[in-house]
Amino acid sequence: MKTKTMLFLLAGLLGIQSAAAEESGRDAVWAQQNRYQGAVAVWYGSHLETTGIHDWDAIKKWNGPYHPLLGNYKTGNRKILRQQLKWMRRAGIDVIFYDAVRVEPEQNLFALPKQKTLRLLMDELSHQENESRKLKLVVWLERWNSNPSADEYRFALDYLRKNVVNHDFYFQFEGKPLVVRYFNAPAPNFSAIDQEYSEFFTLRRITPETGTKDWTYFGPLGGAEEMTVNPGADGYLEDAFITEHVKGKPVDNVTLRKHAPVVIQNRADGKYFEDQLLKVRQVDPRLIFISGWNDWAWCLQIEPAKEYEFKYLDIAARFLGRESETSPYRKP
Repeated sequence: MKTKTMLFLLAGLLGIQSAAAEESGRDAVWAQQNRYQGAVAVWYGSHLETTGIHDWDAIKKWNGPYHPLLGNYKTGNRKILRQQLKWMRRAGIDVIFYDAVRVEPEQNLFALPKQKTLRLLMDELSHQENESRKLKLVVWLERWNSNPSADEYRFALDYLRKNVVNHDFYFQFEGKPLVVRYFNAPAPNFSAIDQEYSEFFTLRRITPETGTKDWTYFGPLGGAEEMTVNPGADGYLEDAFITEHVKGKPVDNVTLRKHAPVVIQNRADGKYFEDQLLKVRQVDPRLIFISGWNDWAWCLQIEPAKEYEFKYLDIAARFLGRESETSPYRKP
């Protein structure tokens, strides 16, 4: 009797495990067969508009694990931008969170009207008549490695209101143009300014800190309104750059150069990105934020690289249930 009971319990346990495995498999299949109906946004950095010290020189000097398929580009190049927009459509992206910050040297928000990449991006998004997937724009305000002043913040919001958000391609969230602000900790208190401009914008803050009410840069975190996903983060190149170029201190080049294979191994099969997308699909938020498109310094990019080519674009399209509709952008 005990043997039969044990066999019965074992069979039941195996049945539960089998059902759990089937459910897990069904989650992945469901994600690929059911289209995500919310908006998918991706962080897009403009700091490559200048010399490339922050990214390309750092990759060369410290054995960066990934190398852009487009080479050591600058975002102010129209040909480069057009190719990136095509690839974003291939990934199933809807909205570009365009980060206008410049690293080399650090640029304040008063320089926003001089952004060549922003002007090119607006021009390209104004002519999407022949595209089956039309991209939207959100401007992301920050200062690299610091926080903007209140005067900078007001200037940028006034500039956007008068020159940018009134275009059809600008993304509306909760009935108003969305503006995203990234604050390095500790974040300044801009609540009064937020209230002042709440009539014109939907304002959201993003932070690298966890445990806040803000949207976060690293995932999978968030809630019903927004959730963040990323392909895997490793800030060793960013940390080395700050140590050497900002703090003026020496770095251990030998140790840094040995770290690249670790990063590659962690991202080798794209499973981490798949798992994050699955978790987010189960929550089904109004907006999914992918961080990021070309954040090479943090090894966060999904932009095609020589090492993995289009892996992350196609994972995104597949797990967003958008593989079929993005197929025209996979053609040579």
